[in-house]
Amino acid sequence: MGLDIFTMDTILQGLFGGMILAVLVVAYNKLVIGRFVKALIKAGAVHPNFAKTFEQLDVKKNFMIAYALRTKGFLRKFVLEPEEENRKGAYYIPEDRLYRAGRIYGGKDVDLLIVAATVLVLFIFFTLILLYLPGLLVLAGLD
Repeated sequence: MGLDIFTMDTILQGLFGGMILAVLVVAYNKLVIGRFVKALIKAGAVHPNFAKTFEQLDVKKNFMIAYALRTKGFLRKFVLEPEEENRKGAYYIPEDRLYRAGRIYGGKDVDLLIVAATVLVLFIFFTLILLYLPGLLVLAGLD
């Protein structure tokens, strides 16, 4: 009872898609969200009194950051707004969440060229596997 080649192809294509998605999510977190989080950390915005606006941080607010900052957005686990009415649009990261926010969104910068190269290498690797694995399975008697 051998493994169907079409099933193997489907599994490998799923793995490839998952790995590409993981690379893109990491790139998004580091390039888009990470730029904002690192700017807050660098500015010392760790308390409502030290909250900073996008202008103060010299970070452009875009759709992706706004979406992540919505009321139930995933970035709201780390980035908060002061309670005061006159401080709307300013953000800070509480000290107890600073380490985790830095670990997830901080760290080394990701270059788009590295992301593209990683996707290309993964594409070549999985293409070679999809092309030659069926022949190897036949040779090994596992077809």
